[in-house]
Amino acid sequence: MEWIIKYITSSIGKKQIMGCTGAILAMFILGHMVGNIQLINFDPSAAQASYNAYSELLTGKKAFIYTIEAVMIAVFALHVFLAVTLRLQNKKARGGMDYDVNARKGKKTFATFTMIWSGLFVVFFLVTHLMALKFGDYYFYQNPDVADGKIIRDMWLTTVMAFADIKFSAFYVVSMFIIGLHLFHAISSAFQTLGIAHQKWTPFVELLGIVYSVVVSLGFAIIAVGSFVLANNPETKALIEKSKETQKTLEEQKKMEESKNGAFILPSSIENTQVSYVFEMNGGR
Repeated sequence: MEWIIKYITSSIGKKQIMGCTGAILAMFILGHMVGNIQLINFDPSAAQASYNAYSELLTGKKAFIYTIEAVMIAVFALHVFLAVTLRLQNKKARGGMDYDVNARKGKKTFATFTMIWSGLFVVFFLVTHLMALKFGDYYFYQNPDVADGKIIRDMWLTTVMAFADIKFSAFYVVSMFIIGLHLFHAISSAFQTLGIAHQKWTPFVELLGIVYSVVVSLGFAIIAVGSFVLANNPETKALIEKSKETQKTLEEQKKMEESKNGAFILPSSIENTQVSYVFEMNGGR
């Protein structure tokens, strides 16, 4: 047990743990990007159906999604904490001075120099992203092509309406460039910290870092631009208005469904955001 404490409190231990948490986050980001490609669909009705089905698949099982979210929050928080802690420790060890030379490559790259700042920007971006989408306007959806289809959240409508704003889309694209810089250095740095870097493998690892960061950042940027263009398409605008017009009906139907299942829904509106509070009728709160 003592060696574990020594390991996690040591500089190399913190770096390796940070590398592992970074790898987990990198895999999550890639999967998130692949799932969001569904937004780039020239048939808005098909995009609405597929994206909402995808969103429901991820969030439908509350116990599962809450567990995953708790794990990812813990991983992200630990990654940020270790990054800031190591930064402060290194600066203190150097007497507040920054080195101009990187031992492995000689000169510092721009991505390396801005690593801590791009990392802090990622935190800011994540909060903005969650507030605009996950905790953004809540709408209901029922697939018209499915008989007795379940009424679920219309995540497509929330997302498309957000990207329809050119300021949000532009911010998203710029953010992807900054995040791409962070990921570029993070991949090679993680391999080096974990002791995998070698003269034979280093070029491949660096290439992997470049490919991954370009694919992810460019992929999300294309999704943002594509979503903006499609959201302002007349056909998509018509579907958005139609979807918004059905909200009252779908909310009432959802209330009836929950009532049949032993629950009561109390809807409220806060600055055009629909929120549903569900109180179980079996005495639970």
